[in-house]
Amino acid sequence: MTESIGEIKCEEEVAEVFSLLGISKFGCEVYLKLLQEGPLTLSELTEKMEAKTSQLYYYIKELVSKGLVEASSSRPVVYRAVSPSVLEKLYIEKTESLRARILERLKATAPRKQKLASEEPNVYTLKNWRTFLARAEEAAHNATVDLVVCGDFEFVKYLKETIELKEKEGVNIYVLLYEVPGINIDYSKLPKLRKIRKYVSGDLVVISDSRVAVLSQRRRSLLEKPNYGLIIEDPVIIDYLEQDFFFRWIRSEIIRDENMKLPTSFTIFRLALYEAQKLLQKKCRLRVLVYGRYVRTGEDCMVEGELVNTLFEDSRGIAQLTIKVNGNTVTIGAQDAIIEDIAASRVEVRGAC
Repeated sequence: MTESIGEIKCEEEVAEVFSLLGISKFGCEVYLKLLQEGPLTLSELTEKMEAKTSQLYYYIKELVSKGLVEASSSRPVVYRAVSPSVLEKLYIEKTESLRARILERLKATAPRKQKLASEEPNVYTLKNWRTFLARAEEAAHNATVDLVVCGDFEFVKYLKETIELKEKEGVNIYVLLYEVPGINIDYSKLPKLRKIRKYVSGDLVVISDSRVAVLSQRRRSLLEKPNYGLIIEDPVIIDYLEQDFFFRWIRSEIIRDENMKLPTSFTIFRLALYEAQKLLQKKCRLRVLVYGRYVRTGEDCMVEGELVNTLFEDSRGIAQLTIKVNGNTVTIGAQDAIIEDIAASRVEVRGAC
């Protein structure tokens, strides 16, 4: 809102603002008349609005009680509208209060424990750009182990505050930045994270703890807003997206790539392998705690051992950790592992360099 609104009328969008403050459309018109031509006495206002004095008095009392009109102590009483800046503050306070109350009630209504993706795999469609951005930020906020973010500079900047906070909380965050015509990368305003790289192009993606992915088509310019997005809770699709991300990541241009702080955890197996491999090359002594299932029996397991080797063969699609447990070697693979002993759903890396 501005200090001067000229000959603005109480049209629909203006009336909506006053409605939220408990003021009717006619009350809105009274306020605007006082703003444009006041201060005025009741008789002067009656003449200018060509209305009944009794009717105007009722609405003046309403506006005074709501804090939108001030009344003088003189006789006759003179009325004047508060400035648009004051109106703006009242509106913001009202919307914030209303937002807090409604969200509290909605959260009380929603189930306390959401179903896991593995319980009810599904894909949902969004057809609103603002909702897509909000869902992407929500997914990032809910990450507790690892988080993948892919997108152009404006998309990454939108998530900047959230992902910086999550890394401070110990979440492993990987950001893959894409170049888009008309969206210049301001390197000074990139998130302060340990892992940021740049690739030629790609879609807008957020993957949180391998449980939920928020995906939309890439933008070809700043003004383009994708007309749909997907909320993915299907582990098969999420695994495919994570593999695609990993192969882009290892081929991308490094902006920042610092070693992870130990101990640390991953739900994305190939990223755990990638980081462990780098630490082994630095002669670090590492131990790995694996949560997953035995490939042969399908039984759930939790196994800990000394990391002795890492293997990644892109041509054959082999990604594998080897650990020593009670003198025996055990091979660890991703969730879709076939030839390894254990298919890992989560990997914790511990040790010192």
